[in-house]
This record gives sequence, structure tokens and C-alpha cells, in this order.
Amino acid sequence: MFTKLLNFIRQVVRKILPYRDIETVERVETPLSNEMANALDDWYNMYLNKAEWLKPDTVKSLNLPAFICSELSRQIVLEMKWNITGKGKDGDTKTDTGENIMNPRAEFLKAEFEKCITVLRQKLEQGCAAGGMTVKPYPKDGHIYFDWTMDWSLYPIAFDDDGNLSDVIFRDTYAEGKTIYTRLERHVVEGDNVKITQRAFKSNMRDAIGVEVNLSEVSQWSQLEPEATVKNSGGQMFGWFKVATANSIDVDSPMGASCFCKARDTIKEADLQYSRLLWEYEGSELAIDVDPTVLRPKKTEGGGLEMPKLNQRLFRAVDADKGDRDLYNVFSPTIRDAALVNGLNQLLMRIEDQCGLARGTISDANTEARTATELRIVKQRSYATVADNQKALENCLKDVIRAMDVYATIYGLAPEGEYDVSFEWDDSIITDTEQQMNERMMLLNSGLISKAEFREWYFGETKEQ
Repeated sequence: MFTKLLNFIRQVVRKILPYRDIETVERVETPLSNEMANALDDWYNMYLNKAEWLKPDTVKSLNLPAFICSELSRQIVLEMKWNITGKGKDGDTKTDTGENIMNPRAEFLKAEFEKCITVLRQKLEQGCAAGGMTVKPYPKDGHIYFDWTMDWSLYPIAFDDDGNLSDVIFRDTYAEGKTIYTRLERHVVEGDNVKITQRAFKSNMRDAIGVEVNLSEVSQWSQLEPEATVKNSGGQMFGWFKVATANSIDVDSPMGASCFCKARDTIKEADLQYSRLLWEYEGSELAIDVDPTVLRPKKTEGGGLEMPKLNQRLFRAVDADKGDRDLYNVFSPTIRDAALVNGLNQLLMRIEDQCGLARGTISDANTEARTATELRIVKQRSYATVADNQKALENCLKDVIRAMDVYATIYGLAPEGEYDVSFEWDDSIITDTEQQMNERMMLLNSGLISKAEFREWYFGETKEQ
């Protein structure tokens, strides 16, 4: 009991101390409700497979939260296509051969943004678990790099009328030996500008900010300015992705909700049912009960009894009924796995419904016979969920590129120039490539599309090419 209480206190301290310290040094208070703060901490533990109901000896985990986030992020970015283009000196976008013309600014943004796309899927998985994430570009050594912060690590202070972050603090830490350094980076929207302040702190305790020190005293942050204002930024200097689902924890909060938020209790029941199934298999393992007279003394110094070539897991010594001279009795009970598996599958289907995923994403897809039309209908749920999140992600990434362009101008990273951003999201979630091919071949054979149009779709060519 004392150990459980101590662990609970540690969890509360881990969650509250950073917020309390930030409130003290910045003299601000977050509008984040206690319910929302607790939910963020709960989603964090569930994603790390450390849900409060899990117990090493009795309740095992299916690790469903991480799987759901992984599957959703995979479907969101699976067929994502993007491009950054820019007009040439004469305002042309194409050469005589049909190739894209790229000005230096567009080329720079495209090359740097590629680094963001490389890790997007992994980071998006965590963002789906946290209910959202920010992607904050920053310049360094002539290039653009990216900071990814999940909503459970953000310190929001204020939101605008559209529910966007207008005042927020990012917390960054790193250790040198036993010394912990903390940096608080605050972004405040002031009209068309963004004011950015940086403060550094030093402590010998990981969960405490400690005393303030100059940025110049910390080698890793010595190049940062304590205060700067970005003029005509067009918005915050980062992109914010929010999971496209209603917040059922705090309906008045502009913060996003985890993609498995509505399925929390069902995920718990699924873990309990899974643990019952494992216990059923373990409790019904084959064993042979033998009378102690069949066993022989062990040759080892410890003594005891043993059976020639016996397997410790298979044989058990019991006192047989003296009236019954059978010295062997096989223990092999009937496994009741069918009912347990069916019950678990029903829970998994319920989780799919609550998370907006198609049947068969987590559950056994072979439990119900379905026609091609029925399969298309059940996939519509995933399509709607994925499409909504793709729109949210596209808005976030466009804000990231806008911030990159502003930094490129401020620090002279690339010559001035216009750029255009395009995103394309495929519908292969409900229509596979083979089906798309067959449909277009029918249109081609019917004369409803030309060979040029077919090549445009299949090879991604332009009409000129």
C-alpha cells in the first residue's frame, strides 16, 4: 500500500511541478483544466503501455493505444504527395519541355522541408496519441531544422478566437552530468507580429526548473537572443496539428483529444479480457498427476523426489487414492477459448467504432463474410477519419512552410522569391490501385478519356510531356 501511494505521489509531482515552476517564473497561469491535464497524462501513460490498470502478474496489455496511433498515422500519410514550386525570373513556371521552373527560394524550402517529411509518420503517431503536436522550424548554420512537441509537453497560455495558440511556452531540457538545464521559449502573437522570448534555468533536480542563468552561460543556447520580434509573420512561427475529433474530456478546451480518447474504457476491458484468455491457456496446460511412490529420490544433495526424464512443467506429485491403484492421472481440461476469443473480438470491434476505424483494422476481419460492396461501406468510416486528419495535417504543414519562408528572409538563407505549396491525398483507403486501374481502363476503352489523360494519372506526366 505504501509503495502504491509513493508511486502515485511521484506521478503527481512529475505532472504538476513543471507547470507550477513555469507559472512562477513567467507569472502566468494556463487555462488548461485539471481534467484536461489529467487526460494528457493518462494518454501519455497509455501510449507508453503503462496504463494504470495494468499489473505484471494479473493484467496484461494488448498495447492497443500505440497500435491505433501507428495505424492511423500510417493511413494518413500513406499516399501523401507534396511539392513546393516557384516562378522563375520571367514569371514562368514551366520550361519549353514542360519541366517545372524552381527559383532559389522554392528550391531551398523544398530541400529543407524534405527533412520534416522524413520523420513525419513517426512523429505523427505520437501526435495522434497526445491529441496534437506542434512542428516548430528554426534556423541554424544556414539550414532549417524542426522541433516536434506533443500536446502533453506544451504549456498553453492563451488562444485566439479561432482556437489557435496565441500564447504558448515550449520547454526544452538537457543534462550535463548532474546539472539539468531548462529553456523556456515563449511565443506571443501581437497583431501581425510574434514576440519570442528565451530564458534559461539551471538545477540539480530533473523535475525542478531551478535558478535563472544567462543564455550565454549555456553553450548549447549561447547563440540565442533573449528576446526578438518577428514582424509580419502571418501567424505563429510553427504549425499546430490537432487530431480531428471532438474533445470529450473538456468540451470548452481548444486543445485536441487523443485518437483513442473515446475508447479508453473499452481498451481497459479488452486488456482484462485478453488477460483472462491468457490465464485460460495457462490454467489448462497439460499435466500428469503421479503418486509419490512412482518418483525416485534425487541424486543431488538437496534430496527430494524425481521421475526419470520428467518435465517439471508436465508432472505433478499428488497423493493418489489408495483404493484406486492407478498411479498416473492425466490433467487435460477443455479450453474455453472460443467464447473468450469471441468476446475479445467484440471489444476490438467496439474500439474500432469508437476510434473511427473500419472493422478489421484491429479485430478479426474473417469473423463476418462480407461482399465487396459491404467492405467498401465499412471502409468509409476510416476514410472519413483519415480525410479529416489529412486536412488538419495539411494546414499544419503549410504553416510550417510559411514560418520557414519567414526565417529564410530574416536570416538571408535563400534569395527572395515566390513559392507555391501543393498537397495530394490519395483515396486508396476505399479504392485500391488495381480497382482504380480497371475503372480507368474501362473509361479508356469506352472513349471517355484519352490515352494522354490515362498517362497523366498513371505516370504523373503533364499533357506537354
